[in-house]
Amino acid sequence: MKFHKYLILLIIIFFGSCKNLQIPKERALLKMPTNFGATQQDSANMARVNWKVFFANPELISLIDTALQNNLDLLTAYQNIEIAKANLQFSKGLLKPTANAGLMAGLRKFGNYTMDGAGNATTDITAGQVVPVHLPDYFVGFQSNWEADIWGKLKGKKQAAFERYLASVEGRNWLVTNLVAEISNNYFELLFLDNELEILQQNIQLQEQSLILIKIQKEAGTSNELAVQQFEAQIFNSKAIAKELAQVIVEIENNINTLLGRYPQPINRNKANLYAAIQTIKAGVPSQLLQNRPDIRLAEQELKASRADVKAAKLAFYPSLNISASIGFQAFSPSFLVNTSSIAYSVLGGLTAPLINRSALKANFNTANAEQQKALFNYQKTVLVGFTEAYNQVKNIENLNEVYEIKQQEVSTIERGINSANLLFEAGKATYLEVLVTQQRFLQAKIDLLQFKKKQQQSTVNLYKALGGGWQ
Repeated sequence: MKFHKYLILLIIIFFGSCKNLQIPKERALLKMPTNFGATQQDSANMARVNWKVFFANPELISLIDTALQNNLDLLTAYQNIEIAKANLQFSKGLLKPTANAGLMAGLRKFGNYTMDGAGNATTDITAGQVVPVHLPDYFVGFQSNWEADIWGKLKGKKQAAFERYLASVEGRNWLVTNLVAEISNNYFELLFLDNELEILQQNIQLQEQSLILIKIQKEAGTSNELAVQQFEAQIFNSKAIAKELAQVIVEIENNINTLLGRYPQPINRNKANLYAAIQTIKAGVPSQLLQNRPDIRLAEQELKASRADVKAAKLAFYPSLNISASIGFQAFSPSFLVNTSSIAYSVLGGLTAPLINRSALKANFNTANAEQQKALFNYQKTVLVGFTEAYNQVKNIENLNEVYEIKQQEVSTIERGINSANLLFEAGKATYLEVLVTQQRFLQAKIDLLQFKKKQQQSTVNLYKALGGGWQ
């Protein structure tokens, strides 16, 4: 009766101590704004458009297709998914009994002054033969072990593994989103450089024509050697810049080739595609980021996994019900194994609970709690960064459209000015310095306009990425 009282008291103390393991309350998340600034929006969202439809450029689509098959980072991400899948299968296996077939052989000797030794010395193991001092033991059969998940600890581990598997998939999706955006941005950078090089070469031709004219004027005595040298120096400078651009083009091409998982080779493209129609901007509403952006979904799955880890860590303090069983043939000689009299079996079940030295379990529980808080903060940060990126790109596109219109007017004005400068120079009413300055301003204005066109295309790509597009 006293034993029962002590047992009940022990159980009360044990479960009372488990109640002290409180899971901290999660911090409230920041409320997401309802729109991206003052921009007029509806539920339509460009991120939900498949990337092949979004870009609608056969050259760019071909590059992205190749990258999705050969990019080494992406291939690595697929292996991360396989690892997470294997971990999930392992956690599922913990819920099921294990069964093993075995063949075992052993040898035992009991002390003479023991109960077993004294009994064996006077007991026949077969007719007329006492139990040998060195007793062989052979067993052929099956053994099984099973931990009954009475509290849900193993299910918690399975849930954590499942959430991490989903997180690995979202990690791959986020890599695809970034890969599509990076290739696209490099592609438009390449088109910009092609067009810039073409403008520079056209400008060199214009400068060479001016040089011919200034030489004629020198021979006629209306100009001097200094003017000739100024025009020649300008041509040399432009040719040097053209060589530098050619090298940058090679490097951008090889950036793309690396993303495509291949060695350096020319990139097929048409520089006129820089001026292709820009996709209509449909940013949707901010809450759609939670469904579209893979990095946000990844952070969410990691948060769910950390919650499951905390529950499993708490349940590790509760008793475990373990059941083991075996059945087979057992005998002291192989000749007796295949005999119905040699059938042996056992079943053992018991509850085990940690009572002493639970510091390791407490440390694991505290670690799981801290990891959950980290996952929560990471999720909030990911949402915050995602919204900010989308917001910035929406505003950037709006401003770039206005700047591009202004730059177009600037180029038109300077182009008229350069025609006037050439006519005045030919008539002797303008100096060669005025012509040089006008040519340089015109070249820079055209390149600036080209630069803003590239920024428009890249900002659209960046908004597509910021909204979570490209992985579908």
